[in-house]
Amino acid sequence: MFCAVLAWSRFRFVRFAGDEKAATTLGFPAECFEELGGVPKVVLADRMGCLKGGVVANVVVPTPDYVRFATHYRFRPDFCEAADPESKGMVENLVGYAKADLMVPQGPFNELGAANGAAAVWCAEVNANTHSEICAVPAQRLDTERELLAVLPSLRLDFGAKPTTRKVDKLSCVRFGSGALLGAEQADRHDGHGAGR
Repeated sequence: MFCAVLAWSRFRFVRFAGDEKAATTLGFPAECFEELGGVPKVVLADRMGCLKGGVVANVVVPTPDYVRFATHYRFRPDFCEAADPESKGMVENLVGYAKADLMVPQGPFNELGAANGAAAVWCAEVNANTHSEICAVPAQRLDTERELLAVLPSLRLDFGAKPTTRKVDKLSCVRFGSGALLGAEQADRHDGHGAGR
């Protein structure tokens, strides 16, 4: 489960994932920024393995992919303290709230798409209701906070393995690296002449 909270407005974002790969994980903040209509100046993240390249003197060094992502969206990446849930208290509270109010009553979900559909509906409901701590409606406060957010880039940054491309030459052969596989027509012609036997 991916959870995010915008600090002042308390606008909440929850989605579900099937894995914790970098491409999957970075897709959620991108979707969150699009829903917010802007990008915060600082993004505080958990010390996830797909975002954390290493730790030097208790300071997290982000992975190259996360640095590229942060540069594209123009925010400063920050990380919570190790073994300190209070350093990410708002998000920890949201995780507990989403589990109790979304996952338990509506789950278990059989499909990821259904889970994320339910999460989007749930977020719309909780963001439209008065927040117990700030005594205000997060969706309304977001309209004010949005003025302080950076502008979204025109394109979403792509991550993950690119699809493998195959080149078909003039003889209708498909090339894999430096070798070639004969097309059906060439294979018949090749067998008919008795070559290569």
